[in-house]
Amino acid sequence: MSGSPPLRIMFLTPYFRPYLGGIERAIERLSFGLMDSSAVEAVAVLTTKYAFPLVPHPEWADRDSTPEGIFIYRLKGFPKKSIPLYSVPLVWFSPWQVRRYIEEFNPNVIHFVGDGWFWGHFWSWFWHRRHAQFVFTPSYHTLPKSRWWLRPINGFICNVMDHVVSLTQQEARQVHRDYWAPAKKQTIIGWGASPLAGPVVESEDDTLNILCVGRLGEHKGQGWLLRVYKQAREQFQRPTRLVLVGRDEGGEESLRVQVRDSGLEQEVIFTGELDDAQLAEWYGKADIFTLFSHYEAFGLVFFEAMVCGVPVLTHDVGANRELLTRGAVVVPQFEDAAAILEMVRLVNDNDYRQRLGKDAKEYAQGEFTWPAVAEKYLNIYQSSFRSNS
Repeated sequence: MSGSPPLRIMFLTPYFRPYLGGIERAIERLSFGLMDSSAVEAVAVLTTKYAFPLVPHPEWADRDSTPEGIFIYRLKGFPKKSIPLYSVPLVWFSPWQVRRYIEEFNPNVIHFVGDGWFWGHFWSWFWHRRHAQFVFTPSYHTLPKSRWWLRPINGFICNVMDHVVSLTQQEARQVHRDYWAPAKKQTIIGWGASPLAGPVVESEDDTLNILCVGRLGEHKGQGWLLRVYKQAREQFQRPTRLVLVGRDEGGEESLRVQVRDSGLEQEVIFTGELDDAQLAEWYGKADIFTLFSHYEAFGLVFFEAMVCGVPVLTHDVGANRELLTRGAVVVPQFEDAAAILEMVRLVNDNDYRQRLGKDAKEYAQGEFTWPAVAEKYLNIYQSSFRSNS
């Protein structure tokens, strides 16, 4: 686009490859879409040598790149004696390292993703505020009362940005209310969805697969899901299995105890963390996707399932009801009876389940694609240069 220089885009996020959670996967997919544009010269990620939650990996390289060409710069930190200031501790002590990496890559767009890394955001803005356009996608999560002090911090970040991008209408209202983001700076752009790499394999038997993808911790609600599944299965008219995909983040042991005490050892599978090809195989085998998180800013895994034609069962938290308008059943939050009723219906009513799955695929492919998301972000990045020209 005339008037805009070749874009050198640097994302800031506390975690990135080899660790991949929802936000990290979204950054990677967005980067792929951006790199397909002739307007983009290079894409980088400034991150840390940590995996969520605060697991140090000093063996990870300082500088790295993905096979697709995304440059990665990692801050070392102080894993043995760190002070847990704002999610990832090390950056308060690393301003010069932040400056060195930014000057080395020399971005003209710096994009913060996630509202949990104030020191990384602050130092990059402080050092490079006269040389780049700044964009912030908070991926808002409700703050506990003990972290009241994060509101003015994120409020400061929102107000010095060129653009603040919310994932949903609900998030835009929350960011405006809690972080005082000026309405004139706000835009709404959701994440995209695309089939993961790897072969899609149909199930080899008549067992119906109920798939849940999420970190094995309290936040993702697998314990409540197991309780619902145990009660619903008494009404199932065909064999089923519940597949729990995700790395252990403190919850796996208690979940296994719950499975054993419920007599479900033959029906519940723990896969651990999977790569894209392995995850694609389970999406291909899945008949129903379910997740009952305590909160989801966007819920990328819902759309990864839906784009594969898998109907979704979830509940009304975050922006689920706003986003999942087709191809999904959204029940009231943590309401056992409603969740049991809908799970039984999805298992027993083949026609209903297949119609919902077809609708899910059409909806995800039509409304949530990464090329479309990348194009919207390109317009945001370039509009900053046009407004200053």
